[in-house]
Amino acid sequence: MENKKKSSILKRMNPYIVGFKLPFVIASMGAIISSIITVYGPTVLKNITEKITDGLQGNLDMTEIGRLATMLAILYGIGALIGYGQSFIVGTIVQRFSQLLRAGISQKINRLPLNYFDSHSQGDTLSRVTNDVDTTAQSLNQSLGTIVTAVMLLIGSVFMMFVTSVTMAWTAIGSVLIGFVISMVIMISSQKFFKAQQANLAAISGFVEETYTGHHVVTNYNAVEESKIAFENLNGNLYNSMWKSQFISGIMMPLMIFVGNFGYVMVCVVGAILTLNGDARLKL
Repeated sequence: MENKKKSSILKRMNPYIVGFKLPFVIASMGAIISSIITVYGPTVLKNITEKITDGLQGNLDMTEIGRLATMLAILYGIGALIGYGQSFIVGTIVQRFSQLLRAGISQKINRLPLNYFDSHSQGDTLSRVTNDVDTTAQSLNQSLGTIVTAVMLLIGSVFMMFVTSVTMAWTAIGSVLIGFVISMVIMISSQKFFKAQQANLAAISGFVEETYTGHHVVTNYNAVEESKIAFENLNGNLYNSMWKSQFISGIMMPLMIFVGNFGYVMVCVVGAILTLNGDARLKL
């Protein structure tokens, strides 16, 4: 039954994303073009460096260097404009999707029977409209715009690495795979903490909303101390789950930096060995 619910999520979200398919395709095309420019730019920069190096031994062709530099500046300028347009489109899509999602939740709440509100706290319902939708929008805003760019950059970078040197390409890919495996293990283990964080956030929001709404009832029936104890328990649960989830989320960036530095060191070591052996562009 759980798998059925999971498989139907995209179908239930389909009414909210129907009008965004064409803008998303346009944003994806912009991401592809921007990625191609990003991958091709270092090649032009390499040609400029080679022209300058050759010119130090003879006549320096400033005309050709200027042409290459102008082309590089134009390419990066076009890439920056396309990247800005892509970010603007993706941001608009995400915020518009959030608006439609909140409207859909509001319509759903108006159709719910009264026994639903008897079995669910008001704070839990409000948390679904505010916190959960905000979390979804934030996640989409951070990942939706970069996933296409990241995939294209990965494909282009791997292609250029294999063109340059197969040995060094496998060295870089091996170090990245190590970080990928570690990241997957951390992400899988952290999912339960993020789920607990959202559940505890909904629980404490519901308790606070109901307590302040029924403040006179709590006071008249001498339930102040009891409410404080209940709030401290809910607050402690939220603190524990949020601390664990944020801690695991916080170690991802230092881990990625370590993996990047590790890959950089490995490429330098392997490249130095190939250079000492007189074959820096070895192809297996």
